[in-house]
Amino acid sequence: MPAVVVTAIGNSPIKTSLKLNTTGAVAFGISVTLLAGIWFWNATHQISSALFVVCPGLGFITMLWLGSDSVLERLDKWVRVQPARITVIPAALWLLYLAYAAGMGIADARSALVLSAYLAVPFLAMSFTAKIEPLVVLWLWLPMEFGILRNILITRTTGADLHYVFAQLLALDTGIIAFAVWNRTPSIGYRFEADKRILSVGLIHFALFALIAIPLGLTIGFIRYSFTVSKLYTAPLLFIGIFLFTAVPEEFLFRGLIQNWIERTTQKQGFSLIAASVIFGASHLNNGPPIPNYKYFFMASIAGLFYGRAWRSTGSLMASSMTHALVDTFWSLAFR
Repeated sequence: MPAVVVTAIGNSPIKTSLKLNTTGAVAFGISVTLLAGIWFWNATHQISSALFVVCPGLGFITMLWLGSDSVLERLDKWVRVQPARITVIPAALWLLYLAYAAGMGIADARSALVLSAYLAVPFLAMSFTAKIEPLVVLWLWLPMEFGILRNILITRTTGADLHYVFAQLLALDTGIIAFAVWNRTPSIGYRFEADKRILSVGLIHFALFALIAIPLGLTIGFIRYSFTVSKLYTAPLLFIGIFLFTAVPEEFLFRGLIQNWIERTTQKQGFSLIAASVIFGASHLNNGPPIPNYKYFFMASIAGLFYGRAWRSTGSLMASSMTHALVDTFWSLAFR
């Protein structure tokens, strides 16, 4: 459950914010995992699919836990006392993969070695120098972008499969700890919190983007109106799913890491915003048909400008993730 934090500085107005606490993060993660297990049992009638939802579930709980309270700060202190403790992180995530692979019948030595390297290299590389930060970003991003990690995790069972979500969660958990804790990358803004400014900035940037994107998207043939009232029934769950499994991971990568690094390196906010937005747009070129999808690249680059401004205006990934999730949800409801 969220905790309400009230602060006042001097004669300034009282500021109220909602922050996800550790208990709430774990409880919500467990609830989602149980519901997913039930859904997979109903969809596949395979006990392995239902039971081994717990592995992606643990990855999801970790994602929420890392963004709750002051977990990242406490982890940082714990690691600084004895730096060798950081090895526990990639080892635990790797064992989680091995359990999933064994349970789903996809375990093999090659995949195990590939995953061990994928999870360990970010920590090893940044042990030597922080200057390698952009290469570590590419190391985490490109195997996901080109489907390498997902292919390793694909099960041989029929029906529903969690390989995409699990791959994403492994990458995200690794990235959060490697950069925020091990590398101490500043100003990422990864914390599940909300206050009046975060909410207003997220909503305003969504509205501003919609004013541009809807007429532009219709003009170039990127979107077509397809709204039906029945879609509204699934809107709340759709928004939550997009927020947690699309918006937060992508905003962590493109704003928290890429735009953040470019800005710290060049000391130019405008340039970093544009550069990160173009990179974000380029990541959608393979979202086809057609491939390359230049219309998607163009529209996503514009969207990236608004997501980046929301992040920079608040210093919180929750603002840009909110804008991002609203855009994708509205698109799914009205133009798909």
